[in-house]
Amino acid sequence: MRSAPPPTPSAPDRWFPSRKPLPEPRLRLFCLPFAGGSAAIYTPWANALPAGVELCAVQLPGRERRLMEPAYKSLPELMEALMPVLLPLMDRPFALFGYSMGARIGLEVARRLRTQGGPRPLGFIAAAAPPPSHNDREPIHQLDDPGFIAKLREYDGTPEEVLQHKELLDLILPTLRADFGLAWSGDGQDTAKLDIPLAVYGGKTDKHVGAELIEHWRDESTADVRIRQFEGGHFFIRTHGPPVLAAVREDLTRWMTAVP
Repeated sequence: MRSAPPPTPSAPDRWFPSRKPLPEPRLRLFCLPFAGGSAAIYTPWANALPAGVELCAVQLPGRERRLMEPAYKSLPELMEALMPVLLPLMDRPFALFGYSMGARIGLEVARRLRTQGGPRPLGFIAAAAPPPSHNDREPIHQLDDPGFIAKLREYDGTPEEVLQHKELLDLILPTLRADFGLAWSGDGQDTAKLDIPLAVYGGKTDKHVGAELIEHWRDESTADVRIRQFEGGHFFIRTHGPPVLAAVREDLTRWMTAVP
């Protein structure tokens, strides 16, 4: 069982370390990272989003300034900690963005909001991930250390100098295992379709999440589902960042324009 303490009223500073509140935001964009990633991947977006959009990049335990906090291994436990932090900031129009592991977390946030009668997102952007109903990828977090490290190299998301640094690797490996466990979380009991627009991003040369898997997101919502393919592999957000940001801007603008 998880031993970390539950969030306190002062927790938002830990969960949103780079947030710069706007006086009257038109929309808040909650961004969730990939496995092993942090809120920092989204920091450059802060001044590049449409006017009035407030960036809320989520910092999960087990990384950067939260390195000494154990990472969550269970999606339900993460939701119990994360939802009370998100909800107070959902008093304005908002959207969700999740990359790889973050897409699985974002889907769970949207599902919880619907089942609990919470506020409705204007839209959800899921990138570099299949929907959980079609995640038949190898659960690499269940491999022994040599096998897991070999698979991390195939994903090309962890720098080789980190993989070669035993002390550093020993420090971050538990978080990476926990994150991949979250990414592989199954559907659970709540599998009803969402009723919000989805924008789904994939990498044209992603060996782990091919175009056929991305297409299954069309079954996850009764509303509009638009799919885009970008140049690059699994981490196209790093290698082709400007086109991704341009797409985010376009999708957010479309959703905001649709609000009466």
